[in-house]
Amino acid sequence: MIITLIGLTHEEEASVKGNGDIIVGGLLPVHKKYNADTSKCSEFNWKHFMNAAAMMYATEKINQNSSLLPNVTLGYDIRDGCNNGDNVVRQVLDVLFDVQDQNSCEGDNDDKHYASFSSNVTRSNNIPMIDQMVNNKLLGFIDASSAKVTGDIQVTAKSLRLPQISSTATGSQFSNKKVFATLFRTIPPDSQVVPIAVSIINHFNWKFISLITYSADKADPTHKNAANLFSANGICLDVNEKLTYDSNFTTAAINIKESVASVVVILSNRATLLRLLRLFKEQNVTDKTLVTSGSWDTEVLSFGPELIGGMIGISLKQQPSLEFLNYLVQAPICHNLKPFLIDKVQEYGKTIDNYTASKFIPTCLKLMNKTIQSESTLKNLYDVAYIIDAVYALAHAAHITLKCNQSHCHHLQINDPVIRKSFLQNLSGLSFAGVTSSSFEFDKNGDPKYTKYHIVNSKPRLNQKQKYIIQVVGSWQANMPIALHIDDSKVGIGPFSNISHSSIPDLCLPLCQPGTYYQLIALKTCCWTCIPCPLNTISNQTQSSICNPCPSGSTTDSNRTQCRLTQPLLLKYNSLQNIILLAYLTIAVAITLFIWIVLIKYRQTPVVKASDFILSQMYLIGILMCLLTAILLAGPITNFICGLSFVLFCTSICFIMSIILVKTIRISRAFQANFSKSLRSKAYLSRCRPALSAIFLTLVQVIICIVANNLDPITVRRHVISQHLVYLQCISSTRIGYFIALGYFFLISVVCTYMAFKTRKLPDNFGEAKYISFTTYITLIALISLIPAYFGTAGPFQAAISSFGMVTLALAILLCMFGQRLYVILFQPELNTRENIMLEVAAYSFNSVGSQKVDKKNFHAGVTNLNASDNMPIASETSTCKPKELVDLKQT
Repeated sequence: MIITLIGLTHEEEASVKGNGDIIVGGLLPVHKKYNADTSKCSEFNWKHFMNAAAMMYATEKINQNSSLLPNVTLGYDIRDGCNNGDNVVRQVLDVLFDVQDQNSCEGDNDDKHYASFSSNVTRSNNIPMIDQMVNNKLLGFIDASSAKVTGDIQVTAKSLRLPQISSTATGSQFSNKKVFATLFRTIPPDSQVVPIAVSIINHFNWKFISLITYSADKADPTHKNAANLFSANGICLDVNEKLTYDSNFTTAAINIKESVASVVVILSNRATLLRLLRLFKEQNVTDKTLVTSGSWDTEVLSFGPELIGGMIGISLKQQPSLEFLNYLVQAPICHNLKPFLIDKVQEYGKTIDNYTASKFIPTCLKLMNKTIQSESTLKNLYDVAYIIDAVYALAHAAHITLKCNQSHCHHLQINDPVIRKSFLQNLSGLSFAGVTSSSFEFDKNGDPKYTKYHIVNSKPRLNQKQKYIIQVVGSWQANMPIALHIDDSKVGIGPFSNISHSSIPDLCLPLCQPGTYYQLIALKTCCWTCIPCPLNTISNQTQSSICNPCPSGSTTDSNRTQCRLTQPLLLKYNSLQNIILLAYLTIAVAITLFIWIVLIKYRQTPVVKASDFILSQMYLIGILMCLLTAILLAGPITNFICGLSFVLFCTSICFIMSIILVKTIRISRAFQANFSKSLRSKAYLSRCRPALSAIFLTLVQVIICIVANNLDPITVRRHVISQHLVYLQCISSTRIGYFIALGYFFLISVVCTYMAFKTRKLPDNFGEAKYISFTTYITLIALISLIPAYFGTAGPFQAAISSFGMVTLALAILLCMFGQRLYVILFQPELNTRENIMLEVAAYSFNSVGSQKVDKKNFHAGVTNLNASDNMPIASETSTCKPKELVDLKQT
């Protein structure tokens, strides 16, 4: 297969070679047309001849640089592909297999050539045969061909893992590394032009435009991306045309003429731009502001100011250096590029008297000087910068691959697949100071990472030979914080300028004001109607395409241009809920005061004395504190109320549970066997000790609450329920203070519950042990259900749960602790006697020590006798804080 292809390359075609240890292959369309029948190229192309000169210039500069590829000479093999795919493939094979030009295609010559070629191949068992046949000096290819030809070259380059760098392929499809695995490019893709065009349109605040794009590939997403990006920026497209090679360009021109949009964006190459401009002229399209991509040359600028006056362009133009311009008029150019120039010089020589072949060099130099002075040639020289960067990229990658130092490079077998793989990796990751960028790099798709575009403006002149001034009015660079910079003072200066101050036609005015948004009436006219923003949405800009919703907890003003915070729903004491609460609270307070009065009145009776009158009064104070907490929780919220209600809630519950705890411990200890004889009996049976213990436990809780509230303050915050409903809520940042304080009295409650469970079988009239147990159970269960409900609700629901819950809890505790005692005092006074209490104590004592059962009637008589002689005191009957024995079990 390869042998056959080599035989097909023996055509009489021009090539330029420069010897070197390693070479760069060049595939440039120095001629525009190719005749397959005669194998001849025609129509000399100065632009790509300059690219060939740029390749020679770059290689000479690299060879003169002692720090880049030292002791290695870089050569070149430049072929004229004539912009023909078949011819380019043959030229690629010529370069790959280092075929010398032959004058015939006879079989004998083919055999001789193959034999000569094969003899130069170094055999290696580790390298595939096809790789061994490839020129061992070849680094890769540089091409400046059309998109189709670039793709044809890549098929061969990819199969052999050879890098290919294009200076002209701008199609977005070439960024696909799965298809174009070894293709790189020094010129940016067309897709980069889209955000630049959008930025320019936004800069001038143009909202109504027409868009035309061109791509040879129908699957190219550039047009779709451009339309979506314009739409996302609120820019309306009146005409939206995607052109390909088989599209009707005349129809597109007619649509632009009929469009009421005064701004036309054209994203295409130079050839398509020229074609459209000619059709615009035929259709008499005038008074349009054109925004174009692609290069401007003499042909583009040959149109009248009514068509291109004030035209804005996105240009990649890179001014060639003076050193390169001087290089173009030196004798080596004419000598080295003679195969490309010979026909052109002969044609030029016919205009000069006495031209002969011996005068080729001086005639060539005259032609070069004349050409360089031509304005059209200078405008086409911007391509050379991308050619030079391509050569330097291959050289820098080779410098890394050959493991070069300051003075020496290792000579490796370039056609080794491992070396090629390493070369491609080095090419992808290199960075060097290039012509098009001070820090040239390839991105992951093989495209240039940093590219600077110029924003140019055509300015007509009158009564002068030069019709236009092309002035740079701005720039765009992707890696800058602000990518686009335009000097408005330089834009549109001069007569016949078509720069539009507004792209919106009169029939679409007026613009939609803040508080409304526009909705297109029809896609063709791209006009709109203004619609008021829906409820709870705003727009604060002119000609807004959408209305933005207000954040949760805020509503719109009357004009729907601003969002305002929703006023929170405040709790009031005169609300129906709080009126019911206050009535409920009044009943609870009345019951508490009534019980207090009864206890004070009957404080000398055995039942009151047995329950410890001092602790009972403290207990009632704790109940009143709970009721006060309910009032705070139901009222308006402030930072002070939040902190105070937190402290009061924790303190009141803790105070009640502390009283129950010390009372339960006191009763439990008093009825323990032999306890009355212990050294600690006096402390436990003292009237002052239990009260002080309860106060101490409560003070610990108060300190915890104050410290927690200072470290993590409880403040008022907005609690958003819906757009129109907001409550105020007491909350801290971490809620750690809540948890510590609640944890403390939960601990007391659990201990109290345990002690109450132990004393559940004590005498009913002595300490109300059974009712203490009920009280602690109810309190613990109520807190476990009340606290999560409090944190899980907000507003009136939270106030109702917390306040009604506190009142109910206070009443439950009150009735459990004092209900049975009150009943005995008021309705069963016969049980409120010393004899009855002593009978129960004695019965409990005998049961505890396992004694025989005592006849209750006889024991009652005996106790009466004892009481008559005042030899048997009862618990808590002492009038001072000095301890007395509860019951002397041995005397009993």
